[in-house]
Amino acid sequence: MHKRHIITGAPGTGKTSLIDALQKEGYPCFAEISRQLIISQQEQNSDKTPWGNLYEFADLVYKQTIEELQLPIKKNTFVDRGLPDIIAYLQSKSFITPEYLNDFPYHKYYTPTVFLLPLWKEIYINDPQRPQSYQEASRIQKHLVDVYHTLGFTIKTLPKTTLVRRIDYIKSLI
Repeated sequence: MHKRHIITGAPGTGKTSLIDALQKEGYPCFAEISRQLIISQQEQNSDKTPWGNLYEFADLVYKQTIEELQLPIKKNTFVDRGLPDIIAYLQSKSFITPEYLNDFPYHKYYTPTVFLLPLWKEIYINDPQRPQSYQEASRIQKHLVDVYHTLGFTIKTLPKTTLVRRIDYIKSLI
């Protein structure tokens, strides 16, 4: 069975740019569900966002991710954020993790190695879907690392370098 390679990291670390570059290289990729949902919720004037009603937002992300995980893939694929990211966001705000996330079979769907993009102050910018401060992003990053380790994933931190070199690094590991 083919699985998904998770590209993760705090907001503003270059995940979407990396996913776009991987896709241009011919790798199958899935865009970030969270960002799509944030845009949709903002258009509806809903508070179901990571900085509004995080618990409801997490539930939306979970449901959408489950739908995506049911899509057949023909070879290993890259995803912009994995389901464990929800746990990290919840923990960063001291929320209790729902049982459906605690009991999820992550390793059935995801490869054991996760690619983490480090915080990089020089490229960090805010936008309407990323209003978190750099300090908030740093807190989220810490929780991401803790959650992925706790769930038994191996984390490979990508270097702060060009997209081409980041892709070369990933290719050397897969």
